[in-house]
Formats: sequence, structure tokens, C-alpha cells
Amino acid sequence: MKIKDLKDIHKKDKIIFIVGGAPSCVSWDINLIKDYPIIAVNSGLIKVKNINKKFYFLSDDQAVRHWSYFRDLKDLNTINLLYKDKLEKHSKHLDQEKTIYFTHKSFFSPPNTYHFPGIKLTKSEPLIGSRLSTGTAIHVSFICGASVCVLLGCDCRCSKEGHRYFFQYWDKKDQPYRLDYDFNKKTQNMGASYKDFIDYWRHFSENNKEILQNEFKVINCSDTPSDFDFFPKMSIEEVLEKYGKEK
Repeated sequence: MKIKDLKDIHKKDKIIFIVGGAPSCVSWDINLIKDYPIIAVNSGLIKVKNINKKFYFLSDDQAVRHWSYFRDLKDLNTINLLYKDKLEKHSKHLDQEKTIYFTHKSFFSPPNTYHFPGIKLTKSEPLIGSRLSTGTAIHVSFICGASVCVLLGCDCRCSKEGHRYFFQYWDKKDQPYRLDYDFNKKTQNMGASYKDFIDYWRHFSENNKEILQNEFKVINCSDTPSDFDFFPKMSIEEVLEKYGKEK
């Protein structure tokens, strides 16, 4: 499969839900969105893995290969969307007929070089660039023909306890774990900072202003801070009432 095989595949569905891995994932019922296309991003997989339907898993993060949920993908009914350069060689355990390796634009080059065309939405590859896998998932939603993309579990901040990742909030039987070393208080905040999140979405919104105003809505259903004001804020129930299948 290729990204081009997904073009307009979900145009009739209208809504695609993107599920990230933030703490707010514990606060909503997965059954609310089970009738719609779902893209689980990285550890957001844990929220949706028992939904008993085919869904998408997406990652452009090479660190995902160290986590137990990435190993467990082989037993799930997923179409896997993976950044080719980082993850192809680590994905031999997956069904290759249901795995798409995508190419990327460049958005960020350490330490502080930004390439703004790298977050411009188009209807083809390469997909918008690195910094957040959620951004890439939004691009996939756009290519799939959705007119409404909904962000769930994409809080763009640490919890009140200072944790970025949500595994502390799940029952022990559902918690992911590192395959090679422990993920602990010292290491759990490695990676993009809150400022990185905000900067990314600010640039994304500015670079895609016309598209976001006229043909493709991104709606925020996550527990984001007040200055994350780039997309309309709604509850899942409000989204379904306004844009659901009966509409």
C-alpha cells in the first residue's frame, strides 16, 4: 500500500478522529467514536486497541520501536503508517501488506532551523514534516478526504504532576513499557517541550490558513492550555451533533 491509495477514501465519512497519548485520554469513552475512522498516534494506540474494528496506527518517531505497544501491533487489525527512513527496518514483525511507509518533508533541523514549507498541507506525499506525529496524522486525514479532523488526547502540555506521557494513568494491565530500559521520572520528559508544541501548531495554522478556513477543519477536543487557541475547541458530543453521520 501507498499513501496515494488513501486519497479521498474517507470523503463520505466526513470526520476522522486522531487519538494521541496525553492524560486526557482517560476522560472519554472510545465508544463515542467507534463508527468513524480513527488514527491512533504513537501511544494513543492503547486507548483504541480493543475497539474491535480496523483503524490506523501512525508514527514518525523512531523511539516508538522501543515500546511494547509497537511490538503488539502485529496482533491488531491496523493499517500501519510509518515514516520510512526511521521505522522501515524496525517493522518486519508487521503485516507488510497492511503497512504504508511514507516520506517526509523537513520542518525542523536541530538546533533551531525551521523550514516552514515542511508543514504545508497537500494532497500527496511527502507528508508534513517532523516535530509531531500528530501533524503528520492531520495531513493523512486531509489526503483521506475528511472535511473535519478531531484531536483527542493531544493535550500539548505536561500533566499537573509534570509528566508528558500517559502510562501512569492506566491500570497496570494496560500500561506500556519500554523493551530496552525503564522509562522513569528522569527520562519521561525527554523530547519536544511545551514551547515546541505551541510553536509547531502556530506555524501550522499560519501556513495552512486558507485551507483551514475553507475546506478542512481541525477541531480540538483535548485538554489543552488556554494559549493553545489555534483550532476551535469542542467536546466530542458537540462535534458529533454538528458534523456526525446523520448530518
